[in-house]
Amino acid sequence: MTEDDVLAALVGAWELVRWSTVDADGVETLPFGADATGLIVYTEDGHMSCHLSAADRPHFGAPTSHGVSDEDLGRAMRTYSGYFGTFSIDVDAGVVTHHVRGAWYPDFALVDQPRRYSFDADRLVLEAESVNGRVQVVWQRRRVRAG
Repeated sequence: MTEDDVLAALVGAWELVRWSTVDADGVETLPFGADATGLIVYTEDGHMSCHLSAADRPHFGAPTSHGVSDEDLGRAMRTYSGYFGTFSIDVDAGVVTHHVRGAWYPDFALVDQPRRYSFDADRLVLEAESVNGRVQVVWQRRRVRAG
């Protein structure tokens, strides 16, 4: 595939199918559970946004985060991950790199986030090594309904 081919394949919205991490001992975990939800979007002009969330997060009953305790906000932060920025493609390496400009966790924006990519029909698989082990995130292409 050429860079244009990979770009054309990436562009659009993708819904989370599965997010897993395998540690050095081969133990697999699902960081936000089997029913986690998420969306990643790539645009033709090189922007991206990624959001992952545990299902059934508790609500605070407040219209904004003002007035919610730091302790409650801290717990909520552990069940959500999100960031946005731009991306670049290295076809030879099979890597898409997310150049994070802003994130739920500020330090996430300090380092580029390279992801090995592969396609399987309407699925996108992104993999990376992390301090917790090998991360694999499987996405399903989201089809926009007409009308």
